[in-house]
Amino acid sequence: MIRLADIRSYAMALPDVVEKPHFRLPGFRVADKLLAHLERGDAHAIVCVGQAEAETAAADQPDVYEEVWRSGRIFVGLRVDLAKVSEERMQELIEHAWRNRAPKRLIAAYDSS
Repeated sequence: MIRLADIRSYAMALPDVVEKPHFRLPGFRVADKLLAHLERGDAHAIVCVGQAEAETAAADQPDVYEEVWRSGRIFVGLRVDLAKVSEERMQELIEHAWRNRAPKRLIAAYDSS
């Protein structure tokens, strides 16, 4: 099972990520944009990947992933069951969320290093 310490290590390994609570729950941001956070109970996390990636993941593995929408109209991200996702896949999702939220200049600098 993926734990907060794992998510923290994946997120904090990326440039300019800071840990900041999101509704009193652990959250991670880049350029003050949320990229991932835990949900109450620590069984699920929400990662702010792109909508197309979330749709594909939820369709392919609905027992692991679920699209998250606010008020049924605003796409939020992808809910991940932390007991069912692999460490490698969770790390990949955190990076995808970072790329979805980070400024283009930061992504370019990271890719060129």
